Amino acid sequence: MRFAIAVIVSALTQVVMFVRIADWVGIGAYLAMTYIVFAAAGAGWFARRRAALAGALSVVLGVTLYACLTYFGPAGIGTPAIDLVLGILRLVIAYWTFILSGAVAGALGGAIRRRVLGAAA
Repeated sequence: MRFAIAVIVSALTQVVMFVRIADWVGIGAYLAMTYIVFAAAGAGWFARRRAALAGALSVVLGVTLYACLTYFGPAGIGTPAIDLVLGILRLVIAYWTFILSGAVAGALGGAIRRRVLGAAA
């Protein structure tokens, strides 16, 4: 349960950055990536176990929610349902660097948790 909550909350915070993707220019791109990495690290921290998986899944779920938001919004009017599935797959493949960064950040968040709180916490 803790794992799922960590992934979902982290993904919801990342959707904010994905929705504002048009603003990812110059230093804004670095700030957005930092935001996503910190959210994935938070997922790893709160998931306790399988921290790297929590970080990666939070990014995948964030991208999936972004695709659904785009599809069901004004931009998706009149498009067939297969476009949603293909759009999600396309985004997951395109954002593999974010997913990899999320996995590393999640593992780092879990390692910091173990270091700060100990193995029993």
